[in-house]
Amino acid sequence: MSLEFHALQVTQDPTLLLREVFQLQRAAVDRQPVPTLGQRLARLALLRQMVCSHRHRFQTALASDFGSHHPWMSDMLETGAVVTRVRHVEDNLAHWLTTRNVPLEPAHGSAHAEMIQMPQGVNGVMSPWNLPISCALLMVADILAAGNTAIIKPSEVAPATAQALDDAISSTFDPAVLAVAQGDADMAMAFAAMPWDHLTFTGSARTGRQIAQVAARAMVPVTLELGGKNPAVFLPDGVTRTLVERFLSFRTLKAGQVCTSPDYVLVPRDHMEDWIQLACASWREAYPAWVGHRDATGLINDDHYRRVQGYLTEAVDRNVRVVPLNDDLPDPRRRQLPVTLVVDPPDDLACMTEEILGPVIPVVPYDTFEGAIARINAGPSPLASYVAGYHEKLNGLFVTRVRSGGAGVNTFCLQGGHPALAIGGVGASGIGRHGGREGFLNYSYTKSVFHGAEDSIVHLAVSAPLSPLCGQVVDAMFRPDKDR
Repeated sequence: MSLEFHALQVTQDPTLLLREVFQLQRAAVDRQPVPTLGQRLARLALLRQMVCSHRHRFQTALASDFGSHHPWMSDMLETGAVVTRVRHVEDNLAHWLTTRNVPLEPAHGSAHAEMIQMPQGVNGVMSPWNLPISCALLMVADILAAGNTAIIKPSEVAPATAQALDDAISSTFDPAVLAVAQGDADMAMAFAAMPWDHLTFTGSARTGRQIAQVAARAMVPVTLELGGKNPAVFLPDGVTRTLVERFLSFRTLKAGQVCTSPDYVLVPRDHMEDWIQLACASWREAYPAWVGHRDATGLINDDHYRRVQGYLTEAVDRNVRVVPLNDDLPDPRRRQLPVTLVVDPPDDLACMTEEILGPVIPVVPYDTFEGAIARINAGPSPLASYVAGYHEKLNGLFVTRVRSGGAGVNTFCLQGGHPALAIGGVGASGIGRHGGREGFLNYSYTKSVFHGAEDSIVHLAVSAPLSPLCGQVVDAMFRPDKDR
């Protein structure tokens, strides 16, 4: 770390620090706009080593922010996810960077053309509170692979993790390559207004719209991962103990505070009671007590605890059936709530209009498969959708007809967690992709390069003044297929 940058860190004005670091990265990009493969791999290795060496510090920080957070959840959903993403990128980056030669028509003679992937430049990354490590560093892995630099604005809602991330990066990376800029909501708007070459935001659709509007003023391209109300449709033959248990296992990871988590479940009307009984039986067997168990993650803060508890209060007040999966009581100190079903809720209930991000699960009956798909597609397009069952034709129809960023068949998050698969939204759930080759491409831009040649007929055809050859060339463009 330079002495100049260290001096900047003591400033009282975080926006001043942001602008100075931005200029530092802009100058670095100007000096070397296209890092070599070796340099990119070295940066990726440094990122991977940083995450591994700070693994336990991140576990402690996450536990501090969430009140309770199993270290295995930290490893699986946060740091381990970054390590596996980086390794996948390292294994494939040389191939992704390969120049793609484009065949040309004989009229171009010995000319040749190619497509190359170029870095975009200085990137801003606005990470969320619910996955504060992975939703910062997964994007950074793609960004560094594409040859860019990045500044991360972590969520102030998870302050201990933001500080741990800041400490890890500042002690590992040259700030001209990767840095952190902390701050509050006002700082977030200032961050979004910077003249980035690319800006990435993960969070709510409401805030995402604001970020996109601010970025548009500077013509900054954006990647938005916005979540939404992810549905899980159970087919009649999918109402089995195995699939219901699998659903609950994924739905309760991090107490449901995962953007790809299924938000609500659609069950055939005449299988509703079977589904509920299977859920209660399997959950009680796994957790005679959930609240207070070390597997249970706390909600991120008191406001979110009250918000999620409010969904249940509203349901009870409106005489909607509420089914706790065991006999737990809420624990405001731990910010933990029992896993609870809200059965057949009206559409205007808050748990049906807002992304839940908590252990409250609406269970909605449907009468026909077509009706279930129509219901989903009538609302904003979610980040993920899920189908559970063994009817291959219906599973295929679900995947192709439900408009969502990603989909899972008999699984409930893995399409968003595998390093080779891209993740991103569509419509209301976001713009752009990260992960897999698509993530590398998302943070690159494709440049077409045409190398002219002396024996090109096209060159002769357009030479001034235009000759009859030009007319012959353009007439050839309209030649019938049978004469080509």
